[in-house]
Amino acid sequence: MLQKLILLSTICLLAAPAFATEADFEKRMARGVAALEAGDATRAQEEFQAAVKEHPDDPEASLNLAIALNRANDPAAESALKTALRVDPGNLRINLELGTFYYNQKMYEESGDYFENLVALKPDPEIKTVAEGYLANIRSLNSGKRWAVTLTGGMQYDSNVPLAADPSLLPAGTSRISDWKWIINPSISGVAYRDSRQELTAGYSFYQSVHLNMSDYDLTQNALNVTYKRLFSPLFSAKLSGDFESVLLGGNPFLNDFSITPGVSLTLDEKIIGLEYRFRNSYFKNSDAYPSNTDRDGVTHSVVLSYHHPFSETLNLRVGYTFDRAITDVSAWSYISHQGSAGLAVSLPHAFLLDFSMEATGSKYDDILTGATDIRSDTTLTGGVSLLWQLSDHLGLSLGYQYTDNTSNISSYGYTRSVTSIMAQGRY
Repeated sequence: MLQKLILLSTICLLAAPAFATEADFEKRMARGVAALEAGDATRAQEEFQAAVKEHPDDPEASLNLAIALNRANDPAAESALKTALRVDPGNLRINLELGTFYYNQKMYEESGDYFENLVALKPDPEIKTVAEGYLANIRSLNSGKRWAVTLTGGMQYDSNVPLAADPSLLPAGTSRISDWKWIINPSISGVAYRDSRQELTAGYSFYQSVHLNMSDYDLTQNALNVTYKRLFSPLFSAKLSGDFESVLLGGNPFLNDFSITPGVSLTLDEKIIGLEYRFRNSYFKNSDAYPSNTDRDGVTHSVVLSYHHPFSETLNLRVGYTFDRAITDVSAWSYISHQGSAGLAVSLPHAFLLDFSMEATGSKYDDILTGATDIRSDTTLTGGVSLLWQLSDHLGLSLGYQYTDNTSNISSYGYTRSVTSIMAQGRY
């Protein structure tokens, strides 16, 4: 009998802390909920943090902590709410909290995604009214600023000017002359229509380079763009873009082209996967320097696959693949190319952004160029680094360096090129 009493006492003593812990957890949850209802987000946050420490796997405690963080305008609320949403994507409360979080951060497009998702989940009339009220405010706010103007300017040192700004623009291999140049690039964009799910925009950009010694290579570009975007869900969106470009070289007509680009993107846990098809029709102009330029008239079909992965608030990775098929009037300028690219953006203290990029491209032409004995085949490697200093919401300064090495089986088309830039950008 005495042994049984000792055993029973031991069991009670071992169980007492567990019962006490469970009781403390329930009390903390109750106090946290009461604090939330009373509008005391700080107190609620303290109670739910303690509750999560006691029961880290309890989904209700984690969700309530995320809500308390949101009510306290704590940036940590974003990660906590998204973690909760991954566990329960159909949770009305989480979608509502994420919508209000982004709304308070003035990130209205993201906010609208969650409120639209909330309405689609068919909530009760009270929650639906709240969500529709936020959506109405977002539409009103988005319709406020319909125009944006950007002015970029600065100086570049180019070690191989005849390649111009775009390596595919001028036939490579004509010269190896370096020069300084000034650049001015104003642009304007406007919103013709916008709501929480779709947007129609248009833009115009002007680019002018002025060389110190080589005015024959001054580049003038006028570009127009019209883009329609449609958000089908918080995960899936589509777009359709149309572009026109006119290029003058040394003041003389050089190129006109038109392109149309449909695309789709998928967002999964902040990772963005994009797929685009681009059709481009190019019309080159002959000149004294390029008497057979129209040989390159034709169309280019491109498929672009991109992937963006934000590892943290300060580290973003991007990778991509592009396939090009150019079909020109003279088959020696027709080609197939494959390009792989990667980049890493690092946010630094004091509003600095450091960006690394690299590309590798393999191109093979269809026929033998005039004066050559083999079909041209190129391998192009490019690496770059830039440092941006965002002085304010409207002004930024940047330093950049890019190096390109093109290896060709036809020696006259092999080249190296480096471009060093110092630029300023104003946005209004």
